Amino acid sequence: MSPPVTFTLDLEDLRTSPAQESRLEGVMDRLLDRLDELGITGTVFCVGDLVRRHPALIARIAAAGHELAVHGFHHVPLDLLDPERFKRQNHDARALLEDVGGAEVVGFRAPQFSLVPETAWAVDILADLGFRYSSSVMPAPSPLYGWPGAPATPFRWPNGLVELPCPILLVRGRAIPFLGGTYVRVLPDAVRRRGMATADPRTVLWTYCHPWEFDPGERFYVFEHGGLPASVVGRTNRKGMMARVERVFADAGVGPRLAEAVAGLGELPGFRPPDDGTTTGALQGMLRRRAPSA
Repeated sequence: MSPPVTFTLDLEDLRTSPAQESRLEGVMDRLLDRLDELGITGTVFCVGDLVRRHPALIARIAAAGHELAVHGFHHVPLDLLDPERFKRQNHDARALLEDVGGAEVVGFRAPQFSLVPETAWAVDILADLGFRYSSSVMPAPSPLYGWPGAPATPFRWPNGLVELPCPILLVRGRAIPFLGGTYVRVLPDAVRRRGMATADPRTVLWTYCHPWEFDPGERFYVFEHGGLPASVVGRTNRKGMMARVERVFADAGVGPRLAEAVAGLGELPGFRPPDDGTTTGALQGMLRRRAPSA
C-alpha cells in the first residue's frame, strides 16, 4: 500500500473575459458530490475574488469538511506583484475566506507555484499575515515557474513558516511532479504509482487539481497568465481526470488535510533562499502575462 495522498484543489477562474461562459458552479457541484461519495476531504486553495463572487459555493466546500486556504486574491503570479500589493491582497483574501468559511485559515499556495528565488520576499509577508504553512514551491524546472534545487521534502523557512513542496519523482535525472494536474491527466498510472511507492518517507504526498480539469465540455480559450501552449495542454484528457484521481486514492488512501499534516510533522530542516534573488531553471517565466491593476 502506498503512503496516503492528500487531495488538494486550486479553486480558480482562468477566463480572460466575462463574455466567456462561467462553468465553475456546475463543475464544483458535480465534483463535491463525487468527493463526498468517495469519502474524500482535502484542502481547497481559493482565489479571493472567487470567494467574494461565490460565497455560497465556498460555504458548501467548508461544510463538506474541506480545509479552506488562500490562492491569492487574483490568480496572479507573485513576480507580477509588488510586496505591498501582495500583502494587502492576501490579508483581504484570508479575512474574506475566514468570514465566509467560519474557520481560521492558515495555508497559502502561490498561483502557478510562483514562489521562486526572486519572489522569496513573500515568505516573511505570509508569516506576518498569520499563515502557518505554504504549498508554493515546485522543486523542479517548469515551463511556468519552478525552483530546481529547493528541498523536495517539507522544510521551514528562516521565519518558521512551513513549506510543503510539490511532490516530485526523479526519472533519468528529470524531476516530474507526478501527482499534479497535467501529470495526473497524461502520465501512465505506472509512473504515478512508482512515484508514490518510492516517495521519501518525509514527503507529504498531495495531488493538485483545478475545477476546469474536470470539465471536458468547456469551450477552448487561452488561460489568463498561461499562454497558448499551456492552454492547449490544459485540454488533454479532461474526460479521464476524475477516473484518474479516483485511482490515486484507491491505490493510496486519503491523507489528512494539509493543516493537519503540518501539525503532525514535528522537527523539520531549515532552508534559506539565496541572497541574490536570482531565478534558476530552464524556460522560467516564458509564458508570463501582465497582472491586473487591482
